[in-house]
Parts: sequence; C-alpha cells; structure tokens
Amino acid sequence: MASTNPSRAPRIGAVRLGDGPRLVLAVSADSVRLRAAAALGVSVIELRVDGLRHPQPARARQVVQALRRYGLPIIGTVRSQREGGLARLPDAQRALLYASISPWVDAIDVELASAVRLETTLAMARQLGMTIILSHHDFTATPSLRGLERLVDRAAAAGADIIKIAATARSSDDVVRLLALTAAHRNRHLVTIAMGPLGSISRLVFPLAGSLLTYTNLTPAHGQVPLEDFVEHLRWYYPGFRKAVRAQPSAVSSLRRRGKRNMPTAQC
Repeated sequence: MASTNPSRAPRIGAVRLGDGPRLVLAVSADSVRLRAAAALGVSVIELRVDGLRHPQPARARQVVQALRRYGLPIIGTVRSQREGGLARLPDAQRALLYASISPWVDAIDVELASAVRLETTLAMARQLGMTIILSHHDFTATPSLRGLERLVDRAAAAGADIIKIAATARSSDDVVRLLALTAAHRNRHLVTIAMGPLGSISRLVFPLAGSLLTYTNLTPAHGQVPLEDFVEHLRWYYPGFRKAVRAQPSAVSSLRRRGKRNMPTAQC
C-alpha cells in the first residue's frame, strides 16, 4: 500500500519539509567542520555508513551517536554498491548495519531495488516511526519521462514516505525532464537530482518545483555544489531559507519524543 499522503507534509525528525529547500549534508565520519556546517544552514545530516573506514555495526553506532550532538536530524544510509555505495556489502550485512543505527536516526534511505530484500529493515523503520526514503540512482543516463513516472509509482506502492530519484544528465533535456517530473508530481513527496556537471543547477532550482531535499558534501562529487557556496546561493534565491533554518527545532527533542524504550536492540 502506498505510504505517500499528499495531505500530510513529511518530516525528518523535527524538520518539516515542503515549504522551501532543506539542505542535507552527506558525511561518512564525524568532523570538527560539522559544527560550522550546522550553523551555516544545514537542516539534515546523512550518514553514509557504506563510506565508513570500517563499516561494522559497532563502528556505525559509535559514529551516529557522535553525530547526534549537532542537534540535527539524521538520515541513515547503507548504500548498495550497485547504486554508488562505497563498499561491497552483502544485503545481510547492510541489514545489520541499518539495525545498529536505527535507534539513533530519524530516517533511512534504502534503494527501491533493495526494498524487497531489506523488507525487515523497512518494517523496523515503520515500527520506530522513522521516515522512509526509497531511492533510485542512475549513473549512466536519465530515464524517459514514462520511466521516471514508473519509478515514482513503484516507490509509492512500496511504502515510501519520500521518493528520491537521482539520474545523470547527459544533456539539458535530461535536466528539463527531471524538472518537469518534479513539478508535475510535487504532491507525491519527491526528491529529484540531476547528477553530473550539467545537473548542478538542479540542486538549486528543483526545490522551487517541489523537490523536498537538496544535497551537498564536504568533498563535493557528481555535480554537488561546495557547501559554503551553496548556502550563499540558497540564501540569495530563497529569501525564506535563513528564517526557516533558524526556526527549525532541535533534533534532540525529536529523539526524546520517540523514546528509547520503544527501540529494538540492534543485533551485532
């Protein structure tokens, strides 16, 4: 049954989505630079567990607990190598890693292609009341409009709260096609990204069409815009960006509201 509900704006932790760009900073470790990043205007941290130097449950749990001190919601991601993951991790190990971080994150990102194999991971996320992002990444091209719409339908049917599609732009037509998809289906809680140099503009413009999140990294790749430059652009082109960031509640309170007593013990 589809999870996306057009009448209910999704949240990640205490951060409400849908009324302007929300900036996600993807990291693979704790860093002294994160405190400054949070102050700049980052709304959400994404922990790429597959990028840890030693992607083991105990290490993943240690890093995510350290990230909580910045007071921002956290997306936990253990990306499949088939869709850009930085380590070759069997699905069983990925499930263990997701379980180890689930008590400490506000959302998880799982590839749509892995949704069936990681159904227990998704079931745990639903039990904990976490936001579920089902994603699709294409590092070679951008599907046709009909192909993109089929991905949206599949992700909604699989129970996504947020549907993320990142595809490589080989031409300006690819960027425009992704933009058209975003605008036409903005009530279906999409995150869309055109990857590659031609797609960099998507990270700034697509939120105007309804894309809920836009991503950056301390070491940008695949067309990402460097953090400091990106924040300046967002502040300039979205007058409400600075105000929205200042008003967003601390993620620490959302973790307390969820209550650790309801969280399963990770099996390591």
